[in-house]
Amino acid sequence: MQEVNAVALTPENFQAYGEVLSRSKGDPMADNDEFLYWGKVTELAMTERVSTGFLSSHPRQRHVTSLERHTRTPEIMVALDGDAVVCMAKPESATGSDRIEGIQAFHVRQGQAFVMHIGTWHWAPFPAQEHDSTFLVVFASGTEADDLEIRELSETVAVNF
Repeated sequence: MQEVNAVALTPENFQAYGEVLSRSKGDPMADNDEFLYWGKVTELAMTERVSTGFLSSHPRQRHVTSLERHTRTPEIMVALDGDAVVCMAKPESATGSDRIEGIQAFHVRQGQAFVMHIGTWHWAPFPAQEHDSTFLVVFASGTEADDLEIRELSETVAVNF
């Protein structure tokens, strides 16, 4: 069995998988007595309708046996309730091969958000506490039915956090 240790979700260690959405990318576009606003945190090339969903991940054994990916759309995930660990592999990790290699685990804190590159392999988050963690999920409408590839891993991966 392979093992992977979770690392903090930071822009530097996540860049091969996607982009961390953060206010720290510059000055706010609006700053007044009532609110602060950061615009254009990231721009996505999405030509289709966009849909949203909620994902509640249950506490469970910390093993990954499968990963999924979407080859036509990026995916945004926002940690709404609870910290979690998300396992991923780089988009090119299975190019011309049935093997997915280089799995990494990222510790996502409640309130953090990220966008995955098109084709990034991933799986449902592991809650970092004894209750479910809930994410807002955003991607092209119809992705669940029309752009979902699930691949069994050649070896189970134990996730440490």
